[in-house]
Amino acid sequence: MDDTMRRNDRRLSAQLTNEILEKGTVCQLALAAQGEPYLVTMNYGYRESTLYFHCAAAGKKLEVIEQNNRVCFTVVEHGAVLPAEKPCDFTMKYRSVVGFGTARVIDGYREKCEALGIIMAQYAPGETFQFPEGTLAATTVFAVDISSMAAKSNL
Repeated sequence: MDDTMRRNDRRLSAQLTNEILEKGTVCQLALAAQGEPYLVTMNYGYRESTLYFHCAAAGKKLEVIEQNNRVCFTVVEHGAVLPAEKPCDFTMKYRSVVGFGTARVIDGYREKCEALGIIMAQYAPGETFQFPEGTLAATTVFAVDISSMAAKSNL
């Protein structure tokens, strides 16, 4: 867990943190290289303290990861906006995870298939998929090994 959370009264347990990541559908992945931030929104898969992603074989995110493989991520489960009489009293119901980790490209046919299976299981649990060799060759798969994370809730 990460100890940088200001509102400890909203901190969630490790079990609930994992639940959010297991049920989530969208991950914001923050990267940085040469002093410039770069944020991408991606589908992902989660298993055992690792996030899995896929992308084209070339592109900016891979260039940035090659320069600096340290990343930050967030997954948010939105609830509802709760209006109030005063504008500054509005709030939102949510659960979210913020974490840090190290990205690494996954090579090898078997390893890529396993990682893509984890990603697909995020959206189609219980299904099994075959990944054509041509598609695998044109796809880059990378993992983020999570070094720390924390979740909070305002439900």
